[in-house]
Parts: sequence; structure tokens; C-alpha cells
Amino acid sequence: MMYYNVHTHYHPPATDVLHIENRYKDFASDLTGRKVSMGLHPWYLDAQNLDEQWESMVENAKKAEVLAIGECGLDKVTNTDWPLQLSVFRQHILLAQELDKPLIIHCVRAFGEVLAELKGVKVPVIFHGINNKISLVQPVTDAGHYLSFGKSLLNPKDYILHTFNAAPLDKVLLETDDSDTDIREIYKSAARIKNLPEKEIVLQVEKNFLNVFH
Repeated sequence: MMYYNVHTHYHPPATDVLHIENRYKDFASDLTGRKVSMGLHPWYLDAQNLDEQWESMVENAKKAEVLAIGECGLDKVTNTDWPLQLSVFRQHILLAQELDKPLIIHCVRAFGEVLAELKGVKVPVIFHGINNKISLVQPVTDAGHYLSFGKSLLNPKDYILHTFNAAPLDKVLLETDDSDTDIREIYKSAARIKNLPEKEIVLQVEKNFLNVFH
């Protein structure tokens, strides 16, 4: 069986795991043998160096190894200037559509604003790191977007159990993000929570992954 880790900053080699490594800096570094996503994270936007950062990211995002644009998005907790976040997020949306590559979204306390910006977007969209009540993420799947769950499934709070059980399985992806957790453990937890055989989770996530990344 093949396991898919849609968003990671830490990925030990494994023949049965396809990792998408996130790059938010050092865009020109060697990508040989890797699958990556690229984007300017809202936490690290630097207005003084933004043009240089953006140009480097755009140039390298055209490479075949780059499967997705992001993570990018909006965050109401970070100190980054809101108009700057919004402007850069809009640029990412345009770039993803120009390159016909999926978007990986970072969203903190800004679901309504992010969804408003995504109206009319034609490429697949993944909201990563889901750790929210169902009332917040229901509009995401209603809009046809995907939810990526990670370490929140390992020791889940009641509201995460409810959210994951309510999430349509054909809109679910799995990730490890900045954790060194084995993605297979995330799959095992997902199967337990859904009360399904692990193989069924593996096959459905594979189908979802291939739908997103062609």
C-alpha cells in the first residue's frame, strides 16, 4: 500500500510514502528526487524583501517537482500586516490558476475571509492542519475543497472526533506538518475514528490525492 503525506516539513525516507515537502524559503535549492509545495507563509512575509522572495518562488514553482502552491493564506493571530497578507494571498491564487496547480491553505481564524477569496477558483484547494469545530470547516467541504488532518487525530479532543467523523471521506487528506510523527500512525488513527478498515482509508486517501494532483 502507498501512503500519502500531503504536507510535511519533516520526511524520513520511505518507499511506501509519498511526501509533499513544504518550502516557504530557499526556493532555489535542489529539488532532485523530491515532491514539494512552494508558497510564502503569512507568518514570514517581509515587506522589504517581498518582491525578491516572490520572484524566486514564482520562478521555481514552475518546476515539475513542485506539485502545489502554498502553504499560503490568512492568519488573524500572527502580527503580519493584514492588507499585506491579503495582497500576497491573492497573488498565490492567481499563480496557482496560471500554473494549474493545487493550493494548500493556511487558515487561522479566517475561514470566511479565505473562502471569500477562493470563490470561482478552478484548481483543487486543500485546507491543511485542520483542528477545528465542524461549524467552521463545513463550509470548506460545501465549497468543494479538501480538508487535511494531521496530529490532531492522534489524541483527539471530542470536537475533533466530531469534525473528522462528519467530514466526507472523499474530501479528506492526511499530513504530518511539522511533526516527526509517522504518517502511518495518522492513517491508523483515522481508521479507528471512522471505524473503518485501515486499507479502506488508504485507498480512499489515495483516490483523493490522485484527484487533486492528477
